[in-house]
Amino acid sequence: MNAQTNIVAPIVTITHADVAEREGSFRNDAGEQVDYKTRKQTAKLEVGGYAYPYEIKLEKDQKPYAAGAYHLDLGAMIEVNKKNLNLAKFPVLRSIGK
Repeated sequence: MNAQTNIVAPIVTITHADVAEREGSFRNDAGEQVDYKTRKQTAKLEVGGYAYPYEIKLEKDQKPYAAGAYHLDLGAMIEVNKKNLNLAKFPVLRSIGK
């Protein structure tokens, strides 16, 4: 069977380049204190004809995305661990050319 499937990449719209940062700490399973810092941008995710609020998690030294429209590159986000497919926690966005 040779079926062709048209997969449409979800569209992510970054509303502004501002980054919200949050710092804190917690004790891990070994009882050690671990400091953390999260960095996020506000966005809108469009998929299946619907739009949803979405937060883009940024890695430690990652530059923020510029405001604009991007395709969410699901293929670049695939991780396989112990025979299970997962998506990376940090999204991969590709700018939509105009």
